[in-house]
Amino acid sequence: MELFTATKDLKFLDAHQIIGEAVKIPAKSSSSPLFLITTITLILPLSVIQLLCKISFSDFMLALYPESINEFFYILSLFLLSLLSTSAIVFTVASLYASKSVSLISTLFAIPRVFEHLLITFFYALLLEAATYYLVIFIPKCVLDFENKFEEGALWWDYVIAIAVVCLGFLVHFYVMALWHLASVISVLEPNLYGLSAMKKSKELLQGRTKNALELVNIYFAATWFIGKGFGFAMQLPEHCMMVKILLGLLILFMLVAVNLTGFLVQSVFYFALKSHHDQITDKKVLHDHLCGYVNSPSTDGGVEVQSLVKGQEKVGYQAVALDATTDV
Repeated sequence: MELFTATKDLKFLDAHQIIGEAVKIPAKSSSSPLFLITTITLILPLSVIQLLCKISFSDFMLALYPESINEFFYILSLFLLSLLSTSAIVFTVASLYASKSVSLISTLFAIPRVFEHLLITFFYALLLEAATYYLVIFIPKCVLDFENKFEEGALWWDYVIAIAVVCLGFLVHFYVMALWHLASVISVLEPNLYGLSAMKKSKELLQGRTKNALELVNIYFAATWFIGKGFGFAMQLPEHCMMVKILLGLLILFMLVAVNLTGFLVQSVFYFALKSHHDQITDKKVLHDHLCGYVNSPSTDGGVEVQSLVKGQEKVGYQAVALDATTDV
């Protein structure tokens, strides 16, 4: 059974259809228990922290300027859990797509190697977000503040500029989020592409589908915003409605878990849709061999077996290479 719509047809899916394909994956796959375990161990704690912090895990600027040491550790836990969840979900979906047997043990073996690449990519995305914030928000704000010092009141064009800056800031922020999440998938699924190279590849893949990417990010942010507002309303109920508060809180938490799980699944489906859009059909055997490289155990002679990209006269592919102390890298 195909995991989702045939790869060649993914290029025709819009944002809502991509979400629909992502939602079907756990039900259609034979690894539903693995998705359940990942949800309970990673996505559930992530969602709890989101509600406690009342922030989205994609809000980079709070990571740069935490207001207290407790908030810093909350945000640190948030990002770590989001990267670990990305590692597990992307690896699982890719394994199912490549018809590779996947289990909890193989996923646990793969996560440390995948996480290293994701962490490097995240730091580049963090730098990009900080730079765009400085250029798009901070500098115009300083210019407006400086101008208002010499005026009795704000001029009408100041309001127009402020609104334009805010709108531009949202668009740039959404684009950076799309760039980062796609680069995270690339860091897992493509050999030797992580960090800056993954960000560049992400930019290439988004060409022609940027509108869909912004729409997907906007849908996620809108969903989490409404959930956050609902949680705030539930917590403001009177004390004598404690049972209602608990039930509403659990319902809202369940909704946020579902939204987050769908978001992680959408990343993988959107990646394959973009590859199809650019006629870069992913070879399942090559992907299978690449994923096996994450879970290879040490070889018998003390070296470590890895997957190496080799180019021969007839084909390009992967082969196992045993590395030991005498091997040149």
